[in-house]
Amino acid sequence: MASGIESSVIRLGDFQDGQEAECFAVLVSRDKGTTKKNEPFVKCYFRDRDQTVEAPLWADHRLLKQSDGWTDGLAYRIRARGEFNAKYGLQLKLIDLRPAGGPDDEADGFDYGDLVERSKFPSGDRLGKILEFVGRYIEDEKLSELVRRILEGHAKQLELMPAASHMHHNVTGGLVEHLWSVTRVSIMLAEHYGRYYDELNPPLNRDVIVAAAILHDIGKLRELEYHPIEAKYTTEGNLIGHILMGRDLVRDTAREIGDFPVETLLLLEHAILAHHGKTEFGSPKPPATLEAMILHYADELDAKFNAVAKALRAENGDDLFTKKVWAAENQRFYRGTPLPPPDQDQPPF
Repeated sequence: MASGIESSVIRLGDFQDGQEAECFAVLVSRDKGTTKKNEPFVKCYFRDRDQTVEAPLWADHRLLKQSDGWTDGLAYRIRARGEFNAKYGLQLKLIDLRPAGGPDDEADGFDYGDLVERSKFPSGDRLGKILEFVGRYIEDEKLSELVRRILEGHAKQLELMPAASHMHHNVTGGLVEHLWSVTRVSIMLAEHYGRYYDELNPPLNRDVIVAAAILHDIGKLRELEYHPIEAKYTTEGNLIGHILMGRDLVRDTAREIGDFPVETLLLLEHAILAHHGKTEFGSPKPPATLEAMILHYADELDAKFNAVAKALRAENGDDLFTKKVWAAENQRFYRGTPLPPPDQDQPPF
């Protein structure tokens, strides 16, 4: 850094009033404006995984013009002084900054994954679980090959992509976490109802249910463009949407494999096309098979549960209820009475 003053590397939220230190943070956005005296200013917002802090640059700040070249979504090593504002809370007075990365920063604890909201599971963990589901529950060899081709061909992107820009699982790695969770729930439902209604002929098709659960949102790899702060919609995503784009990816892969069972592909395509449940929610068709119905309700439950759980974890003063959760019919949810933390970690899924 430019200054010769010694400073320690701390977390963004650990700055105290008047403390000068260094931290790693991601630039979220910059809001430009002018004061009542018609002088320019920029409000910069930096974040790590836990907190977002404002760093205003006024007209006389030496970094004001330089801030035009900063990149949203990029991690920076920042030297700043903490300032507590009675109206705005903790703010940073920037002294110097540069893009983070390289051996020196890594030696000081830099890890981009610590600066953005991400899935609580390690990278690769949930994708590995999904591939285990393929081997254990999909007996049809052609269908198993189709699912594996798609997953393995898009593994790197799957590990990064959120499941949505706002609604649910909207964190780095959120998509693969959502696919794993929906598949796990779908398997439980398929096994329960398959045994309960064993007189069905043809029987409930577990292979299709598992494949559809794994692939139902695969079109989001084309609908969204990864961004560590907020995923952006691609032009094709806005014009076509992930449901049809996912169906197209599945159809193209089946064509590559060749001699794909016609009815199996039809059932899989329908489940993907119908997983939003209603045409007003984006589904070209409502569920018209039991397999599609199971997927739809598993997907809806998982998305809503995630949105409500996030609201329950968010601070809302002393209010016993959350703020309204738009993804769950704009309902406020009761927080309940907190219990003491468990004595030991829960076993992994």
